[in-house]
Amino acid sequence: GISLNLSVAMGLETSCLVQPGVRPQGGYTSTGCFVPGNSCMTPGNVCMARQDARNVKNGDGQVRSHVLRRVPCEVLESLSRSPGDRGVTLEVRYASAEEACKAARKHAANGDMQQALIAYSHALEWDENSASMCDEFGQFLLAHNQLAGAEYLFSRALSLDPLNAQYCYRQGVVLQQQKQLKQAAQSFTAALQQNPRFLGALFNLGIVHRELGETTRAAEQFKRLLQINAEDPCALALLGECQADLGDFEGAVRSLEDAVRLDPQNRSAQKDLLRLRQVGRV
Repeated sequence: GISLNLSVAMGLETSCLVQPGVRPQGGYTSTGCFVPGNSCMTPGNVCMARQDARNVKNGDGQVRSHVLRRVPCEVLESLSRSPGDRGVTLEVRYASAEEACKAARKHAANGDMQQALIAYSHALEWDENSASMCDEFGQFLLAHNQLAGAEYLFSRALSLDPLNAQYCYRQGVVLQQQKQLKQAAQSFTAALQQNPRFLGALFNLGIVHRELGETTRAAEQFKRLLQINAEDPCALALLGECQADLGDFEGAVRSLEDAVRLDPQNRSAQKDLLRLRQVGRV
């Protein structure tokens, strides 16, 4: 078999997938990052409180160390059968990349993350030049908070398919989680160049600009998103915050009122709205 030494740290919270032209299912992570596939919400539905909304390759049966990316042992403690295991053995048993990928999905669905990891590794051993395979394996690592490994695989997928907006976006998500904000903004911008109606990229780009202190640019992204989906309470609430910071208190109140109307459970927006009214600014 092929042995993976689990000594080098790779490094989100859930898988990412937005299909152009399709209403994405997803939500916002604790850092404000929109992650399609997250079950916490869908855009336009209930908005979380602001504080909560804020190559693996084996050519001919031999490991290519310059391509093979390693998974850290601390992650495999939750994925492997025995805590503290320093590695897993990849037994060559899949006849094709498709077979390995299908097996990986089945193992993941059954909660057997070790076998899923092995099967995904085999899939890329069969075909390291498959952008979709790199992307799917990257999503698996992303789902298990392996940011560096996911970033590597999304970047490889993007190198194989440079015009894929979703690969750009997913790369940006990982960079955003790693606090590489300027690079994340570049990835989200690249995604929007391919698909200007990419809601997740618009939202995350707004968040990144806000985190960088670029409030005007952040507001522009939230406004762009609201031109596509005028009833997104999270975008409205964040736009309201930006408008308040920029001194547009009347606009902030209108945005926050709409956010609360659409999501009466949004306590942060309620507090912001109450604060603006109490200080008598509007």
